[in-house]
Amino acid sequence: MTTLNPPGLHQATSIQSFQTYNSSASSSTQGPAAPKTLHVSLEEFAKMQPGQNVNHRIIIGAGPRGTAQVIEDLQFMLKNRADFEKLMGQGAEYNIQTTLIDRKSKEYVARGNGWGPDQGVGTVNTSPEAAQDHKNRLAKMYKANRDELSAKYAEQNPIAHSALNTAFKAPEGSADNPTTGRAALTRADQGKEEQDFFNALCEEAHAAFPFLKINVITEASVDRIDVSDPANPKVLVKSKANPSSSVALGARGVVINTGTTVKNPISDPEVLKHTFAQPMNPEHLNEFLAQKQLLDEHGELKQGAKLLVGGTGLSLYDQLIALHGSMKLMEVDESSPFGYKLTDEAKAKYQDALTVVSFTAGKWISPRHTNTPQWTQAQPPLVSPEELHAAFLHEDGQEVYRSYASLAIASVARTLGLTPEQVHQNGLTTEALLTEQGASTRQHIDKLVEASSLTGPAREQAVKEATWTLEGARRQAYLSMILGFGMTENPTETIQHMAELAPLTFKGRDGYLMERAQPAGVTTAEVAEGRGNKSEMDVLTTLTNDITASPFRVHYFAVMLAEAGILKYQQGSYNAFKAEPGDSQISFQGKQMKEPAKFDAFVVSPTFDRKAEKVLDSLSGKVESIHPDHPDLPALSGNRLMTSTKEYEDGKVLLPIQDLSLNGLGVALGNRSKVGLVAYDVNNRDSAYDVSPGMTLRRMAQEHLYAVGLSGAAFEEVEKLYAKHSAVDRKTFDAEVAQFSDAFDSSQHKAAFANAVDKAIREDATVLNKGDTFGVLANLFASSKLGAQAAGVVAKHMDANRELFGVDGDDRMRTFVTAGVDYAAQKPAKFNPASPEKLFARSIDYPLHVHQAVYKDALAFAEGRLTEPKVRRRDNFPTRNETSVSEA
Repeated sequence: MTTLNPPGLHQATSIQSFQTYNSSASSSTQGPAAPKTLHVSLEEFAKMQPGQNVNHRIIIGAGPRGTAQVIEDLQFMLKNRADFEKLMGQGAEYNIQTTLIDRKSKEYVARGNGWGPDQGVGTVNTSPEAAQDHKNRLAKMYKANRDELSAKYAEQNPIAHSALNTAFKAPEGSADNPTTGRAALTRADQGKEEQDFFNALCEEAHAAFPFLKINVITEASVDRIDVSDPANPKVLVKSKANPSSSVALGARGVVINTGTTVKNPISDPEVLKHTFAQPMNPEHLNEFLAQKQLLDEHGELKQGAKLLVGGTGLSLYDQLIALHGSMKLMEVDESSPFGYKLTDEAKAKYQDALTVVSFTAGKWISPRHTNTPQWTQAQPPLVSPEELHAAFLHEDGQEVYRSYASLAIASVARTLGLTPEQVHQNGLTTEALLTEQGASTRQHIDKLVEASSLTGPAREQAVKEATWTLEGARRQAYLSMILGFGMTENPTETIQHMAELAPLTFKGRDGYLMERAQPAGVTTAEVAEGRGNKSEMDVLTTLTNDITASPFRVHYFAVMLAEAGILKYQQGSYNAFKAEPGDSQISFQGKQMKEPAKFDAFVVSPTFDRKAEKVLDSLSGKVESIHPDHPDLPALSGNRLMTSTKEYEDGKVLLPIQDLSLNGLGVALGNRSKVGLVAYDVNNRDSAYDVSPGMTLRRMAQEHLYAVGLSGAAFEEVEKLYAKHSAVDRKTFDAEVAQFSDAFDSSQHKAAFANAVDKAIREDATVLNKGDTFGVLANLFASSKLGAQAAGVVAKHMDANRELFGVDGDDRMRTFVTAGVDYAAQKPAKFNPASPEKLFARSIDYPLHVHQAVYKDALAFAEGRLTEPKVRRRDNFPTRNETSVSEA
């Protein structure tokens, strides 16, 4: 299959029907005719569309992921003005335009649903992105607005008040350098900072570059994308004011950035009448409760009222914090290590007022006890970065979720003196799990309090010991695993070492690039239809819970409510909620309830609806899909580009349409598998920021070629450069991969022995609760391949002479023999690395060094073209018989 567009498809005449946009600069030599306006209506823009000389890009979705790409573009242009000025001085003519389209109002631009103005006072759950100077920007905001924010949060959300004040204190921050990773901002406030930054940057860039125009069209929705001319897709848009007709907008590139389109998880129309399923804004929630006549004379929830609350994940905490506005649950308490406490009035008034409902018992979002993937535990890990990479290289990468994941959990068990079963906390009730998490968080904060009074190495040690909890160790194990570099005390050194060891398969691919490539490998159609991937997806679900986690001050709020008797849990389905016409309450019977009970209302966060985006449906059958059963789930190649299903003279063509949407979360295939998972991070915002520098280099490589008159096939030529710079020599590839054969073999043997010990302990009641048994045996025999092999030989000998060695009279010896015999009977998998084609097909994003090489080549080609003697200068990109950019 040809993956590059034939040059003949890029005809300039294909968009001549569109009017040329002349209200701002049309070239680098002509200033704007009028001041540039960032926000334009759909009708206004339709009258002044970019002409054929513009590499116009349309971004569908103007939330933080969409604007992140524009921000990256503008920052790059401002930093690299010399590149543009040099070419302009030689005669290049630029005309750069980007148009963002969003169905919401302009108040949501750069904020989206997650950071919108309607989000109330729920806190941001993640640390600031590393990209685009977020940490410094937010630290500056903290300092400039500390008093104002602190006063507001003290009343509206004492948890955020505590986190903000703590950000300026030891052990993690100071008055001059506050930490920004502890949920110290509400979603709405962080969204406002992002929006203000975007607006200011657009204004600065508009003033700096006469040839630049950023357009934002809001209150308009994209119905479909027309790819009948694959080189020049048309986006059909409807405005909220005139939904009966569509306007066709032309573009040379389209980026789909649709995100968290939400839906109500309740479908029963009668239950809906008693359900609040909106962004968790306390004012709106209070209005809902007032309409249900559930507020007393003080405007607070009536004593005796009973509310159902949905889920045990991150969204639960948004719901609980929103209910604070109606229940006055918290108050600031500087004497508490958490900085807040429950009010005595709430404890007395709201006994059993809140019942949390979820379908799966024994699950609760973990508290976050570490903000770094650095392995800081007392014991070194049992598995190496080389062994992780070997698991990734093997076949579909399934051993990342099998042998490596087993050794990661074994490492946590060893360092904490537990068994792997105890590490997973399997078998606990939901209430018992929350109790254990609360005790673990108290251990964590006690160490932080101790650290705040120390200095130097003593403080560093106390901060390290604050992560010596089950949740801290698990998050470090899983986060470093999914980021690709494994459990290590020094991630920076390890990443550099691995990049030198594996420049083709690891360099520049750690972090989000590897995070996406790992699940992508085990959710291909081939795997999903063949052996299935349920076991790998179960591991992915487990580790996602630990990686996501909830900031510990936020998480502990639920612990406080449960301990005070305000909150309890019931297992059940939302489908079990019942209400008849005229009922003022919901009837619900959980799995552990003897009879139904009445509840006054249900408070739940909306869920995501992938199918809500019509633009994706419009491409069904027109682009290659990940699987025939799901034609609206496109298969993505490098740079997240789609491929047309239509056959042309040179085969199927790569379309200038990129998918950075939540579509990448994949879909279920039957009941055993998931297919098409290429971006598992929940909101996908982080990954969009992470790849934005590379996407900008790609865009600017195209812009330089357009500016020197080579617009006809710039898309094709730039993608050829990617093919050139990402190509690998098979002998070099095989030699690199072969280095990891021993590492793979070692991890297989160690994991087999660790699993055998875990199994032996679980089957022996007398040693089941003796975590030291697992730790001792892991220390002695699971730290190396030779140790595991020795254990197998010795155990078989002891098993043949059980009475001589007193095997049955010693718990630890009996476990060792049982495990060793089991291990010796196993046949670990042999290293079978994937081909380079299959391995690199897992990646939808190129590493940054490839983007940089492409940009460098394109810039050099543009410079060379402008300095060619005019008699030799080509009018456009070469035909098949001429030299292309990638060959120059």
